[in-house]
Formats: sequence, structure tokens, C-alpha cells
Amino acid sequence: MKKDKVKTKIQGKTAGNNAARGQVVKLKAPKGKTSLVARLPSPAKWWSTITQFVSEAWQELNKVTWPGRKETLGTTAVVLFLVLVISSFLGLVDMGLSAIVKRIMKG
Repeated sequence: MKKDKVKTKIQGKTAGNNAARGQVVKLKAPKGKTSLVARLPSPAKWWSTITQFVSEAWQELNKVTWPGRKETLGTTAVVLFLVLVISSFLGLVDMGLSAIVKRIMKG
């Protein structure tokens, strides 16, 4: 059986109309700790979950349109070109900023 506990709150310092207001708080019985082994699913459920996941993943992989050789080479070339351009830009900016800092430090 659950116990009911009445909690009162006093608002303000005077005992006027808002002096006390009761709230009902239901207390729950504490749960006992369960072991890790008890919380694990059964091996049959575990195996069915794994097989369901693998079959669904395989179905999704069959829906994928994989790029051809020409498209793969084209996107690889674009990525390599952009890496060279951005790295050279950042290298120039770094050299310029380091030269400015050296001149400031020499005073």
C-alpha cells in the first residue's frame, strides 16, 4: 500500500490567506537492484535481433546505387585538386602571418 504524505509550503512571512497549502506526494517503494545478467535478453531473443539487423542492413545495401569507375576517379581528382589549392592558400597565409609576427617581435 502506498503512503500519502502531505507537504505544506508557507508563502511569505505573514499567516494570511496564502499561509499554508497542502500537496499530496505519493511515495514509491524502492526497487531492488537487479544484476547485469538478469537484465540481459535471452540468447534466443539476442540471436533473432542480430539476424533481423543483418537482414535489414543487407536489404538497405541492395538499394544503394554504387558509383562507377569513371565517377569515382572524377570525384577523387576533384578532392585532390581542392586539397592542393586549400593547403597552398593556408600555407601562404601562415607564411604571411608568421612574417608579420616576426617583424612585430623584433620591434
